[in-house]
Amino acid sequence: MKLALRHPRLNLTLDRTSSQHAPARSPSISHCNLVARQRRWLAFQAAPRSAPIHRHESSMGLHPEGPLMPVSRSPQQPDASFASPGEADAQSLAKWLESRADGRWLREICSCGECRNQDTAQRNVNVFKMNQRSSALRQISPAANGKGVEVIFEDDHESFFPIQAFINRTTAQTQENRAGFTPVKTWSADVANNPPTVKHVDLKTGPGMSGLMRLIREYGFAFIDQMPATPEASEDLLRSIGPIRDTHYGAFYDFTSDLSSKDTAYTAEALEPHTDNTYFTEPAGLQALHMLSHTGGSGGESSLVDGFAAAEQLYRQDPRAYEILSTTGVHAHASGNDGVNIQPSQAVPTFVHDQTLGMLQQVRWNNADRGGVATAFENLKHWYDAAAQFDEILSNVKNQYWFQLQPGKMLLFDNWRVLHGRAAFTGKRRMCGGYINRDDFISKYRTTNLSKDELSSSTVTG
Repeated sequence: MKLALRHPRLNLTLDRTSSQHAPARSPSISHCNLVARQRRWLAFQAAPRSAPIHRHESSMGLHPEGPLMPVSRSPQQPDASFASPGEADAQSLAKWLESRADGRWLREICSCGECRNQDTAQRNVNVFKMNQRSSALRQISPAANGKGVEVIFEDDHESFFPIQAFINRTTAQTQENRAGFTPVKTWSADVANNPPTVKHVDLKTGPGMSGLMRLIREYGFAFIDQMPATPEASEDLLRSIGPIRDTHYGAFYDFTSDLSSKDTAYTAEALEPHTDNTYFTEPAGLQALHMLSHTGGSGGESSLVDGFAAAEQLYRQDPRAYEILSTTGVHAHASGNDGVNIQPSQAVPTFVHDQTLGMLQQVRWNNADRGGVATAFENLKHWYDAAAQFDEILSNVKNQYWFQLQPGKMLLFDNWRVLHGRAAFTGKRRMCGGYINRDDFISKYRTTNLSKDELSSSTVTG
């Protein structure tokens, strides 16, 4: 049975299914705030009337189809009041800029050799310290070739701007290129039938590295097969992606289960699905694990869970629970080693969203390292109820991909998306691996998968 719920101010009709709190299937709405208000209204209507309503003032806006889609795949203006003209011709663009453009902005996005270093793409001018005439507009006119506009400033500086430069900065594709976004492919236990894998030898070519980065952005993980089972080969592969992150555990790690570092990862105990580094303000983006040997025992199977798929499942079954885990900050800590007491600069929600595109960007979940929940005492019940649902999804064997790590087969995974765990084991295992910062990981993806023009339009002129 479905009941039509009409929002009195937003002019939206939402469906509420009596058997399940399903998200509304409303038409696409381009403005993030409207989408956020729509979701809050849905959560309010879906909540049982006998329970207290947990209201949140949040700027989070989700695509009506779910948290893994950008808010809109159509042009949008999330970072300025600038909007590209409706007609992409030089004459209309010149008139449009005359009425709206700020001279300081036009001067600092000029790409000529005087205004921008041609080798580094860095800006040479500082519009805040220039003579006022240097950013004052004298004339804006369509270029003779019809491919852009020519601008003359009051200090006689002349600039040319192609039409595409103004269109690019507001397209959804440009916004996605900035974030290194690619549509994700969610998975469950059946990914075991065909896990994403590349051969080590293929990574010695540009296309090989491009394919590896794309697989990890799509699936959240990939195996590198047929590689030497040595720490040297493992470290070299990591460094070919980006600098290895140094932490209180060291940089590249090569360890056995002797608790040499005070963390349960350095034991033979079972580990529940978790993400690493929740105690850092910015957890590592990419993680590598390579088992070099396992002697005198058995067990130690590894597990992976797609955190994005689990979050989306929670969103489908209880939008209100998803909202709570997206807006309630959680503290975390690393305190086991002498002289170490690390905590994030602030409490961070379990689900973190891209502020521009609106979709889910990061899952932070580590029960062992979790500290307090940053919410009022009367709201703790709501957080624990929501977290219990998420934990149940993560613990469902249908969502867990189990496998045995093998010498010569390294695992690389996105620590902002994929949770990893382990069964208990006996004997002695030697493991190596390391972390790579999120920015370095995304940089490698962008530089191996985007064209020079795509990189330029999403950074320099954006």
